[in-house]
Amino acid sequence: MPVQEGLVHSVAIDTENGKFCCTCSFRPKPCVHAMALKVLSDREEGQGFAPVEELPDWVSALLAGQPVGNRAPNRLATGKTKEQRHFERLERAAHGFEDLEAWLHDTARRGLATVVSEDPKWWEGIAARLADASMTGLSRTLRLTGQMPATEPDWAERTASIFASCYLAVRAFRKRDTLPEPLLHDLQQFIGINIKKESVLSSGEKVSDTWAIVGQIEEHLEERLSMRSTWLLGAKTGRFGRLLDYSFGSDGFPPGFDPGSISQATLAFYPSAYPLRALVAGDWAAVPKKVEKMPGFEDFEIFALCWSAALAAQPWLSCFPAVWADVIPVQSGSRFVVLDKNQKTMPLDVSEMTGWKMVALSGGRPFSIFGEWNGIAFRPLSAVAEGRFVTL
Repeated sequence: MPVQEGLVHSVAIDTENGKFCCTCSFRPKPCVHAMALKVLSDREEGQGFAPVEELPDWVSALLAGQPVGNRAPNRLATGKTKEQRHFERLERAAHGFEDLEAWLHDTARRGLATVVSEDPKWWEGIAARLADASMTGLSRTLRLTGQMPATEPDWAERTASIFASCYLAVRAFRKRDTLPEPLLHDLQQFIGINIKKESVLSSGEKVSDTWAIVGQIEEHLEERLSMRSTWLLGAKTGRFGRLLDYSFGSDGFPPGFDPGSISQATLAFYPSAYPLRALVAGDWAAVPKKVEKMPGFEDFEIFALCWSAALAAQPWLSCFPAVWADVIPVQSGSRFVVLDKNQKTMPLDVSEMTGWKMVALSGGRPFSIFGEWNGIAFRPLSAVAEGRFVTL
C-alpha cells in the first residue's frame, strides 16, 4: 500500500494461520505495514478484501526465502549497457535507501532536539542497516555523527546539514533514471561505492599540466582509519586536483608529495559533476622550483558565486578548494577572520596558535592563502608571503 511518495509496499495476510508477508526490508517482522493491514481487515470484518486461491509471485518468492524489491522496473531490467553496468551496485542499494528514508522521516517528525538524547544504539542501528546495503560511506558518516558531542556549538547545524545531504541522496536515487551520469557517480561516492583505480586510469579525464603542491592534511576518520589529502593546482589550467591516500592501523601512509614543490604530470580525474579527486597517471617529473606565488580570489563576492555554482553542480561537495589572494588575517572577537580588498570578512577554521601564526606571517600586509571551504568556514593549509611558501 502507498505510504510515502515514491515508495510502495505489497502486504498479504494468510487468514488461516495469521502469517504476514510484506516486501519492505524493515526488521523485525511483522512490520507496521502488515500490522496496519491486519487492523484494517479486522475493523472491516474481512469486507473489501477478496481472498485469492493462487498466491501472487511476490508472495511465493518471500515464502521461499527469495528477495523481493519494491522499486519500479529499472534500467537493469532490459539489458545492460556500459552505463548501466557502472551503476549495478547503486541499484543493489535500493533497500538501504528505503531504510534511510523511513529513518529520516521518523527523525524529522520527532524533531532534531530529540536526537540529543538518543541512545548510541539508535545511531548504530541505521548505520548497520546501511552497511548491510553496501552503503559503507554513509554508514560511517552517520555513525560518526552519533559520536559528535551535542555540546559542540555548531552541533545542530552540522547534524541538520548531514540529514539534509542524506535526504537529498534519497531523492536523487528516486530520480536516478533522469540524472546525468556524472551526478550518479557523485551519488555513489557519497554513499560509499567507489570506482576502481584501474577504471579511472583507463577512462577518466586526463589533464596534463605543471602542478604545484599547495596543501596537504592528514585526518583521523575513525578507529584505525586515517586519510591524507594532497591538493594540487595546475599552472596552465588553473584546476585543482585532490589525491587521497588511506592508512589502516599502523601501516602508515605511502611516501607523499612535498607541499610547496612543483612537478609535471598527467592526472586522471574520477568522474564527477565537479571533478576534484584524481590519480597520477604516468610519470611524475619534479621541477627544480618552489611555489612562490598562488593566484586566487581577491573578492569574496566572486568566491561566493563560484562556490554556489560548484555546489549547484555537485550538491554533496564536502569541501571547496580555493586560493584567497591579497587578504589580511585579523582577530575578531574570539575567532580569526581574513579581510579582502573590499574590507569584507570570511571566517577561518583555525586554532589560536595557527591564527596568530598567520597574523605574524602577514605582518599586516596582504598575502595569499590556500585552503578548504566547507560552507561555514575556511580551513587554511598553506600561505605565500613575499615569495615564501609556508604550511599552516
